[in-house]
Amino acid sequence: MSTHQTTPDADQEFGLIVEQAGVRPDLVKQLSLILNYVYGYNTMLARSPMEAASLLVDRGEAVAHVFVLATTELPAAAVGRLSDGGRLPLFLLVPERLLEETQTLASEVGGSVTVLDMDQIPEHGGSFLRSKIDPIFHELGIGALFDRAQHVSFRILQQRVERRLKHLHTLPTLPEVVLRIMEVVADPNSSPEELEEVLRSDPAIVHKLLQVVNTPAFAGAAQKGEWTLHDAIVRLGRRKLGSVALQIKLINSLIKPEESGFDLRRFWIHSVGTAHIAHKIYQGRMVDVDEEEVDVEPHYWVAALLHDIGKLILGFFFWEHFERLSTMSNSEQMQFHDAEERLGDLVSHEQLGQLLLMRARMAETLVRCVGGHHDPGTVPDGLMALVHVADNLCKDLGLGYGADERGLYDSNVLRVLGLNQEGIVELRQQLEGDTVAEIMEVVERCTSN
Repeated sequence: MSTHQTTPDADQEFGLIVEQAGVRPDLVKQLSLILNYVYGYNTMLARSPMEAASLLVDRGEAVAHVFVLATTELPAAAVGRLSDGGRLPLFLLVPERLLEETQTLASEVGGSVTVLDMDQIPEHGGSFLRSKIDPIFHELGIGALFDRAQHVSFRILQQRVERRLKHLHTLPTLPEVVLRIMEVVADPNSSPEELEEVLRSDPAIVHKLLQVVNTPAFAGAAQKGEWTLHDAIVRLGRRKLGSVALQIKLINSLIKPEESGFDLRRFWIHSVGTAHIAHKIYQGRMVDVDEEEVDVEPHYWVAALLHDIGKLILGFFFWEHFERLSTMSNSEQMQFHDAEERLGDLVSHEQLGQLLLMRARMAETLVRCVGGHHDPGTVPDGLMALVHVADNLCKDLGLGYGADERGLYDSNVLRVLGLNQEGIVELRQQLEGDTVAEIMEVVERCTSN
């Protein structure tokens, strides 16, 4: 887990994790992932029971639960303070040699105290930890974010996510201008003038936008003279130009924490590349995209651009974990998604992307596409199929987050698009050459000063 900590807001409940020296780092990471993204709690990390007790004095009412990962014997007085006299649910994770005395101590303290054998927790123990946390949280009326998701409407689920994750520090907030651009792009009744007004509220966007659209990738190789903003809206259309502007703002707004080694440029090369390829496929009618169930045109660029935004969240806030997943993916030549499953992660990059978009009140169609682009189901809709193919073609062109990544195409997606492996090869051949150069130039102009 990143060593960077942001103090939770004064009125925001959080989980307190106490980590003594010698504790396996993956345990702290797994706990943080569970509390952040399964239940929606910020966390604070203390290095000793004494430091944790001090935090309880200062922020006691905001602490929702305490997890102690101990390697030495815990004094009875410290356990009593950490449970706040039995008020707080307390989880004590100790090695087997301390198990019996800790259980005795827990029974004497009273209240909701759960003792777990740390040595019994597997290396990738997220599922094990959640199986122990869930029943206790359920008794306390604390539900997971997606509890009963199949029994409630998307609107209700979105409201729950927005409420619970409003102040979560490990989930970036999308800039307000991005949300306004998305509203204009998605609204069939909006006008070019409305988009121009939104864009002109952020001169930095306009400056970079004109740099990007005056490239052969957008204006064409035969263009004479540079476009103005109005020219670009008229010639490219409200939706396309708005999507490119949104892309520029996101690229220049999401700032990597100093302690993270996440390759942000490579991430954007893949994300912009996927959007660019999806655009070429859709506008060029290179495959037959079904639009009976879902209106593809308003959403495909943004869905393709943000399909891997969950990787950015992991890379920013859980860099060591992301690096481990990426290394496994590269060394064993497997998809990043499969590496997540191999490590038994409770929260995948797709689910993290869903959470971010739901908190930002994105359309259900967009949320479901980002959340299912690796597992599109037996009958994927046209949007999900398009993004899935664009994502994998982008990898085949050498533009994955990892340069050696290659596409893995879902058979159900190929079926609904009327494609076979020969068709994929043909698509790839049509996209090779100029497409890669165009994508690299667009990213360069999006990120240049």
